[in-house]
Amino acid sequence: MDPITHTLAGAVMSRVGGDRRTPLATATLILAANAPDIDIYTMWTETSFGSLAFRRGITHGPYALLLLPFVITYAMLAWDALVRRRRDPAKVPANAFWIFALSVIGVVSHPALDWLNTYGIRVLMPFRQTWFHGDTLFIVDPYWWVLLGTTLFLARRKAALRTVRIAGALALVYPLLMLGLSWQGKRMTRALAAAQGIPQTNVLYQPLMANPLGAQLIVRTDSAYHFGSLQWLPSPRVRLDGEVIPRGDWSDPRVIVAKLDPDVRDYLVWSSYPWVTIETTVADGSATVVFGDARFPRGGIAGGLGGLSVSVR
Repeated sequence: MDPITHTLAGAVMSRVGGDRRTPLATATLILAANAPDIDIYTMWTETSFGSLAFRRGITHGPYALLLLPFVITYAMLAWDALVRRRRDPAKVPANAFWIFALSVIGVVSHPALDWLNTYGIRVLMPFRQTWFHGDTLFIVDPYWWVLLGTTLFLARRKAALRTVRIAGALALVYPLLMLGLSWQGKRMTRALAAAQGIPQTNVLYQPLMANPLGAQLIVRTDSAYHFGSLQWLPSPRVRLDGEVIPRGDWSDPRVIVAKLDPDVRDYLVWSSYPWVTIETTVADGSATVVFGDARFPRGGIAGGLGGLSVSVR
């Protein structure tokens, strides 16, 4: 999910009880909830495709989930001793046990939330490159912002703890309801594809931005991607619109050569729904090999999500 969602989630976890455990609970949870996104530094140190290959990988995997809580705990306790209590020695010291426990909770919440969208997460890195995605929420969901923000508002207005926890529970129910819609939407899509003779191997349910009751659909077969849409209101309506993108001939020698390009290699590490096509062949024998990902429209997408092309001979 986006940084605003992670930050709000950390703050809510503090307000529903975490901040009663120790000083610096809110700062700890917010920092921990965002910590795995330290991989964002690759936006300045790598090419756009190199950054794609690194994002949501090792900093979201087992090693990071084990290490980051210790790093955050050390940083928070150091701040407590060297800054906070040096300014006011009368302040209650931060509790090391609870700072660590909240760090664990915050860090683990991050991949759990990232799993909710179609971008995905490689939670087993560095052991496996496999992407996992829950197809539940658009990566930026303003409705969830409102629910999480309402919980914080009630907490800041010093509403009864029970009221704050009820609001927090509603914020938790929202993604669960969206997950249920995703599962049902995939079931309906598989049934429609089967009725149309499409031998699907996978169905991707992509919630629309600012429209939780609509979704784009991708039915993946062994040879192509079939596109469709779903609207839940006024009545559930799923359709496949006839648009098809072939997955391409990955055994073509020109494709094999193009895959040696570092940008292509990085793009394919990131891509979950890749396709390839050879667009042109000119008199000198060179060809343009185009790679893309069916989840994103070709071209015009920041960070290389829309694909790339390589000229080969």
